[in-house]
Amino acid sequence: MRRIIFGLFAGVGVVTVLFVAVIAAAVWWWADTFTKAEPLPDTFVLKLAFDGPIDEAPGIEPLARVFPELAANDLIDYVDALDRASGKTAVAYADSFESTANGPYYLASAFDRIWLQPSGLLALTGLQMEFPFAAGLLEHLGLQAEFEQRYEYKGAAAFLTESCMPPALRENMTRVAESIFGQVVSGIASARRMSGSTVTTLVDRGPLLASEALSNGFVDSLGYELEAQRAVPGRLVGTGRYLAAAGRPHGEGARVALVYLDGEIQRGSSGISGRGRATSGDFTDAIDDVLEDDDVRALILRVSSPGGSYVASDSMRHAVNRVRDSGRPVIVSFGDIAASGGYFAALPGDHILAHPASLTGSIGVLGGKISGSDLLDSWDVNVGRIQIGENAGIFSMSRPFTDGQRQRLRRILDSIYQDFTERVATARRLSSDEIDALARGRIWTGEDAARVGLVDAVGGYAEALQLVRQSIGLPPDAPLERVRYPRDPDSIDALFDAVRESDIETVFKLLAIATKYKDVMDSIAGTGDRVQSRAPVFVID
Repeated sequence: MRRIIFGLFAGVGVVTVLFVAVIAAAVWWWADTFTKAEPLPDTFVLKLAFDGPIDEAPGIEPLARVFPELAANDLIDYVDALDRASGKTAVAYADSFESTANGPYYLASAFDRIWLQPSGLLALTGLQMEFPFAAGLLEHLGLQAEFEQRYEYKGAAAFLTESCMPPALRENMTRVAESIFGQVVSGIASARRMSGSTVTTLVDRGPLLASEALSNGFVDSLGYELEAQRAVPGRLVGTGRYLAAAGRPHGEGARVALVYLDGEIQRGSSGISGRGRATSGDFTDAIDDVLEDDDVRALILRVSSPGGSYVASDSMRHAVNRVRDSGRPVIVSFGDIAASGGYFAALPGDHILAHPASLTGSIGVLGGKISGSDLLDSWDVNVGRIQIGENAGIFSMSRPFTDGQRQRLRRILDSIYQDFTERVATARRLSSDEIDALARGRIWTGEDAARVGLVDAVGGYAEALQLVRQSIGLPPDAPLERVRYPRDPDSIDALFDAVRESDIETVFKLLAIATKYKDVMDSIAGTGDRVQSRAPVFVID
């Protein structure tokens, strides 16, 4: 009987796998016939729609092959499209530069011509940072924020622990603001052939009407979108279709792996819907794929993370170090932010690049909790407690830390901070006095980080690829095959490989990619379900 039952289950399993395989094969056949790239018109205009947030890391790659026009939603698509189409006239159009105009107009200033709708504004008014400090509110509610940080510049919890901006945080963020806005002013001045003083004078007069923006040289033409399109004749082609037909750059040559560390750093694995989080399990799997591919000559690690779990960050750092130990160079490229755990994980890189405005460093640590004992008392809530072990309830929110528990918290934070700073000092060849001056939780912009030695130079993808060529002994114009890892299964062969190996997880992943169109699009748009898991205490964040 036992053998019969096992045989029955085995038979059901085989039938299930075969059924899934047949369905998946049909879906993939449909996708393959549906996605033949339409030839590009003889005359066309590449349209880049910068009309919302742009994801750093690509979405699920098979989707781009099924729906190329819809799936072009990430930074690398735009960079690749601009690389492929470089040397052409570039025109920027906006109905208005309002609210946070610094970034959008700074980008637009790099184009050859700028169009603005006649009723629009140029709200280039400077830069303001606001930080609410809610310690008084928490006290009013009966809550107490009990956090420790290493050290005075580590301000991530200050909005909970302070009633006003601490002097060290004000000093740090003032310098960050000055650096970022200085880059905006100098970039606009250079692009628009103005002096920096002229730009700052006009900024202080803003927001400017469209006519004022035109008369002062900030824009070249006033008109509506259709008029701007007619001024550059040709059929509009979106980024996805253009790349599908023209092909991406960096498609052949010496293979270089591209791995993303994008989002809040957490332990574990995220699964198929883990956008916005960088988990140590997924990252380590990607590095394993790189190490198993003998054709990979070098690794580009693209970091865009504010940090998170210390343990997960250390797992990532160790994984990156394994690539270096294999004899393959590691080139690190920072995105908009590579702070705390994001910076920690990047330390093994042979070369570290940052964009001028990349928020960098924040070498420090914080930890603690919010206790609500006063709130519970005010509502006559009594907490029954059974405790075995002196510190069993150390992170309970129902009561504050004891003196002994606070001392234990401080000991742990001291240990993490020492490990962090020692590893930075070793990797960046800094003395103890130098690392003390650069750490203590301080945030640097990329241009300042390069000046003080926390990164090697300013630059982005193009500079990273040049460093790859240099590191593996290729000439500056040598072709490179840039491949993202982990490599998504993207063919019927991959499906049948998974079936043969009884890899049910991959089979269902392939089906999900091909058939769950709405779920995948929601995930890419950032509207899908996000499973949050908080390991709460010790973060280099």
